[in-house]
Amino acid sequence: MQELIFVSLGVAAAVLMAYFHRAHRRDMRLRRRAMFDEVLANLKDPDLRQEGIGFPVLDGRYRDHFVRIEPIEEHVGFRKVPSMWLRISVMNELPYRGVFDYLIRPENIEFYSPIGRLPHHLEVPAEWPQQAWLRTDDPETMPPLERVAPHMRFFDDPRAKELMITRRGVRLVYQVHQAERPYYLVLRSVTFEDLNVPWEEAHALLDRAIAIAEDLGQENEDE
Repeated sequence: MQELIFVSLGVAAAVLMAYFHRAHRRDMRLRRRAMFDEVLANLKDPDLRQEGIGFPVLDGRYRDHFVRIEPIEEHVGFRKVPSMWLRISVMNELPYRGVFDYLIRPENIEFYSPIGRLPHHLEVPAEWPQQAWLRTDDPETMPPLERVAPHMRFFDDPRAKELMITRRGVRLVYQVHQAERPYYLVLRSVTFEDLNVPWEEAHALLDRAIAIAEDLGQENEDE
């Protein structure tokens, strides 16, 4: 009889654990899915995609440009408080075959960036932030540095991380959130108090990326 009671208690505990696990996953999925609520309402033809409990990816149209916004959770740095990055992409055909990639404060853990695979390491212009990498796959066909220079004001913001320009458009990487420091340093738990992406922040990044794309795209009009 006593063994039967222990077995019943074990089964009940397992059922409760499974229930709370499913509830936690459901809440996490809904919380992550809601992070773009403000942004989604301001895009045309929005398409929000989410796999399981992963972070969603948002596509849509803004100012007649196809745009994509992707959150990136980064927590691979040793004793480094995890960050939530936004990767903002504006699709716009540009007249340059070579890739321009500028990454500030590199730590060799930027798994979300292709900069480490670009073969040509260029000297950073003296007037740009110097703690950075500047790389390309083709120095002869990349965007001229003098054309990019006016847009380097993006890096006046300490949360700006990367500017990448390809023939398909412009990509910015920007720190939108940082994990709760006590939870991570003591408990090693990655907890973001607020995942919401404010529209004011998102549209400022989109406007900046579009300004770069449209400026560089004027080369097409001159030919």
